[in-house]
Amino acid sequence: MMYIDELRESRNKPQVAYQEFALSTSERPNHLFCFFEGKDNSYYVPRIKNVTTDYYPVKCGNKSAVLAVYALIVNNPEYKKYKLGFFIDRDFNQSIGVKTPPIFETPCYSIENLYVSLSVFNEILTNEFHLSATTDKQLFGTLLKLYEDRQKEFHSAVLLLNAWYACLIEKKERDSVEIGVTLNDLKFNQIVEIKLDNVIQKYDIENLKAIFPNAIEIDEVTLNQKFNLFKSIEQHKVFRGKYEMEFLLQIIKKILSDSYSSHSVVPTKIRFSFGNGSTLSQEQLLNIFSTYAETPQELKDYLQRVTQ
Repeated sequence: MMYIDELRESRNKPQVAYQEFALSTSERPNHLFCFFEGKDNSYYVPRIKNVTTDYYPVKCGNKSAVLAVYALIVNNPEYKKYKLGFFIDRDFNQSIGVKTPPIFETPCYSIENLYVSLSVFNEILTNEFHLSATTDKQLFGTLLKLYEDRQKEFHSAVLLLNAWYACLIEKKERDSVEIGVTLNDLKFNQIVEIKLDNVIQKYDIENLKAIFPNAIEIDEVTLNQKFNLFKSIEQHKVFRGKYEMEFLLQIIKKILSDSYSSHSVVPTKIRFSFGNGSTLSQEQLLNIFSTYAETPQELKDYLQRVTQ
């Protein structure tokens, strides 16, 4: 492992985040110390600043790292006097329940799910694509309907994957077993192809088992039950957030590309800060669209509570 990789990895260790907090308390005794997963601070910080400017962000790595830092802090009575905020994604896990001090757990799968609703896309069209719902009424309506239709098709395409993975997580929590699956190893283009006129599903259950030969078995009855349950939920909130965000990213890229070249949907070039969007990443979307992402009431209530 290269030195830079070792350094990056060490920064994600709970003990490093804990030490950063401990060293910061003397200089910031009245600050709200905020502990985040990965790059989630892009979403949370603007919302925290609506409540207080006296905050200190600490990146912990993944969800388990945030919880590990939490355990280190709450087991030290010396730190009870400080304002603390812990922020984690729900994922497909069981809720962690009520904790003291409290932990904010997303009411959806992850923060990425808060970026992908139709209302957020409406904001993107208005504020980032500079389209008017009045003067550009036809194009605005066309793109809004396109997003709505493709998102429904996308959810239909990834329904099986989400149901299968949710079953794996439930079995892992129930039986304390390793599931043999890391979805980060599954590339988005292995499961779907996003086009402006349709979404194509590229996998079935046998493909998933072939890609993940070490995956634990899920019986057909259990999978079908979860599959049917997932048909009736708010899918953009419950399905895996990184795939939801990637769908948004791909649609934006396709729309911008069309406006620059073929004009099959968009007749004129869209003015956008990132040009034709070809270099856009999920991390950039988390930053530039943070203003438009939804803010759950649970988060507003949590921030009021931990800043008092």
